[in-house]
Amino acid sequence: MEPINFVENRFHYLSPFSAHRIEIWGEIFPTVEHAYQAARIKTGPERETIKNAPSPLGAWREGQKYKNNPDLAVSNFNKLAVMEELFRTKLAQHPDIRDILKESGDRELQKVIATDSYWGTGMDGLGENKMGKLWMKLRAEQR
Repeated sequence: MEPINFVENRFHYLSPFSAHRIEIWGEIFPTVEHAYQAARIKTGPERETIKNAPSPLGAWREGQKYKNNPDLAVSNFNKLAVMEELFRTKLAQHPDIRDILKESGDRELQKVIATDSYWGTGMDGLGENKMGKLWMKLRAEQR
C-alpha cells in the first residue's frame, strides 16, 4: 500500500494549516498552526499578533520572528507534546477529522515536505515524520 501524503490533497485536513478552528486553553484559534505558534510565545502583544494573523502561514511567519528570543519564547517548549495536545483537540472538536483518519485505514501517513525533516519527511525522504507518526498514533487510539 502506498503511504498517504496529507499535504496538498484532501488529507490536508490533517495539516495544522487546515481551516479548522479550535478552542483550547480558554481561547479560540483559527487553526492549529495559530495555536502552536502562539503557545511558543509568552503572553504579550507578539502572541496576540500570532493568534490574530490572517492565515496559518502568517502565524508561522510571526512565530519564526520570536521563537528564539529568550525574552519572548517559552523556555523548555516541548513541541511534540504541544502538537499532540492540539491535534487531540482538533480531533475531538471536528468529526470530519475522525472521518479522514478512519478513511486512511492502515496506510502510512506522511508529511511530505523537503524543508522539514522533524515534522516531515525532509529533502531525502528520511526525515522523522513526527507529524505523520502522531496522526497514526491518534488513529490507532480511535479503533
